[in-house]
Amino acid sequence: MWNCKHCKKEFDFDTTSKKANHSRWCESNPKRNDTSNLVKAQEKINETKLGKLKDFEVTCYNCGSIIIVNEREKKHPIKEKYYCSKNCANSQGGKAKANLDEKNGNMNYVTLAKRYNEEKCIVCGFDKIISVHHINENHNDNRKENLVILCPNHHHMFHSKHRKEIESHINKYCEEKWGYSSSG
Repeated sequence: MWNCKHCKKEFDFDTTSKKANHSRWCESNPKRNDTSNLVKAQEKINETKLGKLKDFEVTCYNCGSIIIVNEREKKHPIKEKYYCSKNCANSQGGKAKANLDEKNGNMNYVTLAKRYNEEKCIVCGFDKIISVHHINENHNDNRKENLVILCPNHHHMFHSKHRKEIESHINKYCEEKWGYSSSG
């Protein structure tokens, strides 16, 4: 028979592990919920296997800023790429995907136009609602040099009898932006 030192009850345990478990989790044990020794033991195991926690300087893959990461000595570097913020990580992923799409010719022409042009009408500067115009009027030609941003009014004017008024603005814009005139 065995007597618990906390609750003073008598038990008939056949192994020392059963005695230890009862003693550890006995409701009368004042250290029952104290896990500090367990935490210390786990930390010691981690230090032995993986090394101590240490600060390392790494460069943000997107913006190039230097950041400090706290990692285990034997695990560093944990990642292939580090980012200084979620914003940098998300914009990098978006850039990478967009570059891939543009390279493969899969990018939406509106997205492509917004990437290379200010999001405002090249004639009047209106930026609340925009429309993308294909200069050579071939909707399969989504090269960045073939796309300009117009407001809906000026886009509609181009496709009407007022075409000449808008064409001169497009020619001037292409000359300044890309170094060629859209008319020739």
